[in-house]
Amino acid sequence: MKVASRLLTGALLAGAVTVAAAPAMPAPSSAAAAPTGPGTAAAAGNLYRQALTTTRSWSVHYVSSSTQTTSGVKVTLLVSGDAGPASGTQSVSFTRGSASGAITIDVIGGITYVKGDVSGLENLAGLSAPQAVASAGKWIDFATTNAAFAPVVAGVRSHDIAQELALQGLLTLGRPRTIDGIAVLAIEGTESSTASGSGSGNGTGRGTHPRAVLYVRAHGRHLPVEEDSVSAKGQPNGALHVTYSSWGERVRPQAPLAAISIGPVTTT
Repeated sequence: MKVASRLLTGALLAGAVTVAAAPAMPAPSSAAAAPTGPGTAAAAGNLYRQALTTTRSWSVHYVSSSTQTTSGVKVTLLVSGDAGPASGTQSVSFTRGSASGAITIDVIGGITYVKGDVSGLENLAGLSAPQAVASAGKWIDFATTNAAFAPVVAGVRSHDIAQELALQGLLTLGRPRTIDGIAVLAIEGTESSTASGSGSGNGTGRGTHPRAVLYVRAHGRHLPVEEDSVSAKGQPNGALHVTYSSWGERVRPQAPLAAISIGPVTTT
């Protein structure tokens, strides 16, 4: 699953695979033919490792959206945020049929703050219905390490973003392209269990995991620019779409005044 979409596990999709996606978009324009030959896989792996290393240590702004139908019910998830190594902010909203909800998450070192409406707190933060009603519109804080809220915290900081970029199987180089005026290189693989949240793969890229392409800057630091799930023909299929920008931005959220604390909370 991708950027914070693990919040939906069980609550919204009853255990179905969730990914941060957007409606299918036209493929970015091609810039040149993809490199070929026996060194292509090694080059793709090296490029991918560089991208992950940079992501873990830098701050970034990201935007994602997903739409998935499960048991005839359409679920849409919108996520945006700013991730730093120790802190981050994230806004999440969903619609499921006629229901909708939203929450805001601020991770500031050892304390995490959450605020949302009733439906958002219940479906995205995992609160019970009575808890959600009592807490709606109020800031809630808890220890970032609180295991009960691990799915809420996941995806908010830089190292979480790196985990959610995870690809598996044989990595290959796709066609270099230009996205929003940025020359990018394409790394093709399949979503790992960390990214997709369920399913099983056989290490060859031919398991149940969807195919995905990670686009990174071709020049300078190989920073991620976009990630898309693609069809067998290599076209974006709308199952996954995430964009990354404002690398190196300052991420220092201000701590809100919490009205409700869950479990022991300390700033040290």
